[in-house]
Order: sequence, then C-alpha cells, then structure tokens
Amino acid sequence: MWNIQGKIIFITGGASGIGLQAAREFAARGAHVVIFNRKAQAARDAIAEIERERIDAGQRICSYLLDVAERDQVGRGFAQAAQEVGAPDIVINMAAIGNVAAMPDMTYEDFDHTIKVNVYGTRNVVEAALKVMRRPGTIVLAGSLGGFIPVYGYTGYGTSKFAVVGFSQCLRYELKPLGIDVSCFCPGEVATPGLAGEYANTHPATVAMKAIGSTISCEAAVRGLIAGIAARKFLIMPGWQNKLLYWMTRLTPLPIWNFITDAIVGFALRRKPRL
Repeated sequence: MWNIQGKIIFITGGASGIGLQAAREFAARGAHVVIFNRKAQAARDAIAEIERERIDAGQRICSYLLDVAERDQVGRGFAQAAQEVGAPDIVINMAAIGNVAAMPDMTYEDFDHTIKVNVYGTRNVVEAALKVMRRPGTIVLAGSLGGFIPVYGYTGYGTSKFAVVGFSQCLRYELKPLGIDVSCFCPGEVATPGLAGEYANTHPATVAMKAIGSTISCEAAVRGLIAGIAARKFLIMPGWQNKLLYWMTRLTPLPIWNFITDAIVGFALRRKPRL
C-alpha cells in the first residue's frame, strides 16, 4: 500500500467537491493537508471536516485564502504555506469553475472568467508550486473527460479543459527531468453538490451528450485519483465507463463519431429548439 503518512499535500479548491473529499482521504492516511480556497467560511467548515479524518494529533491541517486566477495571491499563498507548514510533496489543483452555455447564449465576460480561472489559474498554481515544492514531487492538474470529448454547450468549459490537458502534456516533458511527476486528472461527470443545480439550467442537447458517459460518486473519483498518483500515472481517469468512452472516441473515425453525436444533438434540438 502506498504510504502517504507524513507527506505534505497542497490542494487548491479544497473546501468543496472533489478537492474536499481528496483532503479528507489524505488526512485519513496520515498526511499533512493544506487547502486553498476563496471563501473564509467555506474554508473553516472544510477544515473542521478534514480534522475529523486525521489519525494523529500532530497532523497539520491548514487553510489559506486565495483566488487561483490572481497570480500574486497564488504566489504569496503558496510561499506562506510552505514557510509555515513545509514544502509540499504533492500539489493538486482542483480549483475550477463550470460554464455550461452554448456560444450564442454566452457573454464575453463568462467566457473570459472561465479561461482565467481554469487555464490561467492552472498556470498560476504550477508557477507557484515550482518555487516551493520538494523533489521528487508530484503536481496534479484537474482536466476533464470534457478536455478530450467535445460536448454541446461546452464552448467555454471545454475550451478551458482542452487547454489544461494540452498544458499538462507539455508540462510532463518539461518537469520530468527536474524530478517532478505531472498527472492530469480527467474524470467524467462526478456527483458533486453543484451538479444538480447545473442540470436545472442545462440545455437538453448537453444532457443528451453527457448521458453517453456515466456519473460517478465523489468518493469513487478520489479513490481513482489517489490510485493514479500512487501508480505515477500521467492520465488519471476514474470509472471504467468513462475509460471506455475515452477509448471509443480515440479509436472511432471522426466522421463516424460526428455522425453519431450529431444525431444525438439533432434529436435533442427537435425536442427543444435552440434559442
């Protein structure tokens, strides 16, 4: 079994969803856990949850406030955490936002914000991590199955996640000689607290395309994440159905894939015409 006890883990977006569940799991394995989040109350609530999971009173469980889209905040936050808690062995960037809207319905501001958080935020975290982390070490970046498979309504979100996947692939080459593993965590749909609210306002064509895959629990996603880090995998994709879908898209000729998905979208649009 992979021994994470005593290691220092930095997790952005660690106050909710997959980030929080990962923080709880690492604490339960004896790691020191530092989370980064934008909202003070959410961070306090998360710390209380994480502390209940730790197995030793000596484990450090801390939080720092920052917005990953703000480069200076990320740099200062990571530097302060490294000085006060210690240099991280693993840095996991889970901070991201969803933006489900077709291009005709999307404002410039929404698209811009999505790119700033999901793409520039990822870049800012990596820059800050490289200044403080231990070698050997591991950086995990949150991609998505939506970073490989285009989906109706994912013009903003999909663009950002395709970028994160490409960034991670290039970064892997650059950091491997420096003793740092890079992993790209690419789950499909995960049952996080925000999922139900997202579906309430999601276009039927988006729902129809996403139904090709499967929804997994937050716990299952994190089990896959931890197993992938332990195995030093680059591409971490939890859930066998999502792996199957990934390989289907890789192996199916593009005209055939487009024919199938165009039919799915067309049927959904006939049921609810696009605005």
